[in-house]
Amino acid sequence: ARLTSSAGERVQIEFVSANPTGPIHVGNGWFASYGDALARLFERCGAEVSREYYVNDTGGQIRRLGASVLARRAGRPVPDDGYPGGFVKGLASAYDGADDVEVAGRWAADRILGFIRHQMESVHIHYDTWFSQASIQESDVVGETVAVLAARGLVHERDGATWLRTGDFGDPREERVLRKADGDYTYLAGDLAYHRDKFLVRGFDRVINVWGADHHGQVASLLAGVEALGVARGRLEVRLGQMVSLTSGRMSKRAGNAVDLDDLVDEIGADAMRLLSLLTSIDQAVTIDLDKVRSESRESPVYYVQYAHTRIASIGRVAAERAVERRPLEDVDLALLGHDRELEVLRALSALPDVVALATAERAPHKVATWVRELADRFHGFYHDCSVLGESVEPARTQARLWLVESARVGFAIGLDLLGVSAPDRM
Repeated sequence: ARLTSSAGERVQIEFVSANPTGPIHVGNGWFASYGDALARLFERCGAEVSREYYVNDTGGQIRRLGASVLARRAGRPVPDDGYPGGFVKGLASAYDGADDVEVAGRWAADRILGFIRHQMESVHIHYDTWFSQASIQESDVVGETVAVLAARGLVHERDGATWLRTGDFGDPREERVLRKADGDYTYLAGDLAYHRDKFLVRGFDRVINVWGADHHGQVASLLAGVEALGVARGRLEVRLGQMVSLTSGRMSKRAGNAVDLDDLVDEIGADAMRLLSLLTSIDQAVTIDLDKVRSESRESPVYYVQYAHTRIASIGRVAAERAVERRPLEDVDLALLGHDRELEVLRALSALPDVVALATAERAPHKVATWVRELADRFHGFYHDCSVLGESVEPARTQARLWLVESARVGFAIGLDLLGVSAPDRM
């Protein structure tokens, strides 16, 4: 059954939001899995969820991207602060526009963003909104946001700059600059305008941002600024993800975060990537041994979990071949399920509602992944010790076990779906 703990709540989860200056790397792939799984959990609990990607399509990095494309097109070295990746060479060969860093940068960013969309879709992640930062900067939304803060008596001018008193709202620094003396707005001002749009224009009840740990320095000022706008403390959450490292005989020369997500998916598949990324808490740095992942043994959590589901499917196929139909539940004596291995499966299944509720409340999809592994372990034990269709098994016990197998199938289907992982019938 679906839970109702978040029924009626409008939740927005913003995740990945990497600059459109190159392909998505493995680290952001981990954050993508987390954000999507968290969205699935909230949906399971009754919330209306919107998945959002904030496109940083303006500013210095776009100009540097444009300069890199133009340099490549002209046969010159990429600038020291540019983007030397091979993808820029491909873009340069296709670009036939003006010799202008802004124009070239926007053009290149649009094409890279298209590739990022493809990368996300390849791991079964679909966003509801791709929100352009340029749309904020090209309107007067930032100025309006500063005016709102000023009307609340929280802004003052000093040394030609505009300051916000963030210290009143839990920021360890007493104040932060919103507009510099040269008239340019700071990144914080733009971010506050973006979050004002989330809460006060689009009306989300809860917003969860999934960021890399390298952005930790921006959290306190953002939380304080959003509260200064009149949004109650706690409605905005920021989840910080840690580093991901990979080890492998075939990929050992590449640092984890430098590996493109596509390369990893080509190596191990989308399902394995999704499950691997959710085995540990997002706030823990992890090192993944890809050689173990590829193995067809208990050492590979992906194989071990999906193999349990294929065993369920194989029981169904054998039952069909032998014309053994599962009777209606009311005609089956479930009291016959008393073997230790049967009870272990039942206990694992009974824990699922609590696991889903806890994983949602703690923003911890890895708890579902842990549960799925536990169910797989319990089912493998049952499969080994308890025959379902053997000739020596009395028909009444076969019926009870067929219902146990069906319950396990439903449990796997729910758990794996929450993680964005398929449940194969054959391997």
